[in-house]
Amino acid sequence: MNDAVRGVTRSIYDCPHCGEKTFNPLTKALAGPMNSKGRACKACGGKCVNGQASAVIRMILSLLMGAAVLACILWIESTVTAMLCILGAVLLYVLLTGLVNAFFFPLIKAVRRDA
Repeated sequence: MNDAVRGVTRSIYDCPHCGEKTFNPLTKALAGPMNSKGRACKACGGKCVNGQASAVIRMILSLLMGAAVLACILWIESTVTAMLCILGAVLLYVLLTGLVNAFFFPLIKAVRRDA
């Protein structure tokens, strides 16, 4: 029977294989996108990754980061300032994708066959 039918609210840190809450924000953030091998559940050993919604947010953030890098290259005349701006954009991208993966959207089963 489905959890929604029984009235059980699932946490975003629950394993999609066994349903146990074995993930914390750090391990969920490091689970990776859908094309990665994912993280193993401590209870059942099943591999879990962040889902499709996380991939969409990652794509949107990467497009924004690319636009910011392009703007830095085109409009900032000082090389040092442009490099610092690019470094800041890349670090902000890594930080935001990690936060989104850690605190939003549930985990799914890994889709890679070698996982």
